[in-house]
Amino acid sequence: MSVETQNFASLQIVFLLLFAAIGSLSAQGLSLDSCQRLALHNNVAVRNAALDVEAAKETQRQLFTKYFPSVTATFGGYYALNPLVEYGIEDVQNAAARDWLHNLYYEYGAALGLSDKLSLCENGLLMGATAVQPVFMGGQIVNGNRLAKIGVEASKLQSQLTKDKVLQQTEETYWLIVSLLEKRKTLQQAIVFLDTLHRDVTAAQQAGLVTQNDTLKVVMKQYEMRSNQLKLENGIVLATMALCQSVGIEYAPDLTLSDTLDKDALRLEIARMQEPLSSDNRKEAQLLDLNVQAEQLKKKITVGETLPHLMAGANVSYGNPIFDKYSANGLAFFTLQVPITNWWETSHKIKQQDYGIQKAINNREDLMQKMMLETRQAWQELQQSQAQLQLQELALRDAETNLNTARVNYEAGLVPIADLLEAQTLLRQSQDQTIDAWVDLQIKCHQYKLLTGQN
Repeated sequence: MSVETQNFASLQIVFLLLFAAIGSLSAQGLSLDSCQRLALHNNVAVRNAALDVEAAKETQRQLFTKYFPSVTATFGGYYALNPLVEYGIEDVQNAAARDWLHNLYYEYGAALGLSDKLSLCENGLLMGATAVQPVFMGGQIVNGNRLAKIGVEASKLQSQLTKDKVLQQTEETYWLIVSLLEKRKTLQQAIVFLDTLHRDVTAAQQAGLVTQNDTLKVVMKQYEMRSNQLKLENGIVLATMALCQSVGIEYAPDLTLSDTLDKDALRLEIARMQEPLSSDNRKEAQLLDLNVQAEQLKKKITVGETLPHLMAGANVSYGNPIFDKYSANGLAFFTLQVPITNWWETSHKIKQQDYGIQKAINNREDLMQKMMLETRQAWQELQQSQAQLQLQELALRDAETNLNTARVNYEAGLVPIADLLEAQTLLRQSQDQTIDAWVDLQIKCHQYKLLTGQN
């Protein structure tokens, strides 16, 4: 078998496995865990946050290079129409020496073909390399690298916050679809109830036991249920499309969800939760701490501008910039810069940095208090949602009893059909509200775990 045939066969196997996985996904349904894993891998916000982390790391690597020498290479040349430096016998200031040189030139120089002038720098080439090593820069390089490290840590925390937000949105959308699917069941029960009632009322009307008005009331209720069913199906489709977009997969009409509300597990999980005592372990609090540290390092970098800067270097060169003969040379040097006149300006910058540090501290204290209020509010909302669910379950039992009583009384001819229809409507509303209460409790539980870090 040729290499091309083997590669084609391998591609066929990959595509078959891919299609099999997609088919299995559609058949078995999406679980909440799989949706969250897909969201962490495919969601644009998560991918962009990961890119921010890599960008911060590159900034850190960039500043690390400041510890090493900076090396530059140069190459140049020139050609002058007239020599840049020209000195002849007439330029000699001493008259006796000038006369002596004249006599000497006329006696020997002219015969040898020598010029009576010395010309320098008519043309030349020069190439070289210079290396400069910072020795002491007032702590600016060290503190700059520390600041870059804080930037990396902050970007990682921000990336984790983005992941938490995406996970929360994914879970909320997932449970929204679950609640709509549960409401589909209750709606279908109501439709079956009305269809059965319509048959009974139609038969009763033909027997002359009820009026056409009673039959019309049932028919109008059926139209209302069909309209609600259409709205519900559209809502399920849109919510499913939103979930697919969030997790980065293609929408499929036959896509189903495999998870349902585990009510017993949810109650047990809430029973293990504890009331929050502080918000120090939240990622937002760590970001605020890093912000204060960053402002302090910025001040140190500003202070470094007022300190002496010491650099050492070396240079090697090769060329003929003055004479026609090529030659090589090298030198070592150092520079010491002591800021003097700009110290006054920098002192105001330092005061400005002090204000920035105090502002960061104030913001941290303020936001820590707000986060504590947010956490306590989440705890209270969790308790309130749990209490609301208990009340709603009581209301659901009352609605079921009310419908059974209304059915018995209607069959006995004690109440009109309008009372039976109203009892059925109240039951469906109570069923939907109970579903919403369960989903709200599930979401409130997840939000509280994110805020407190409880597992």
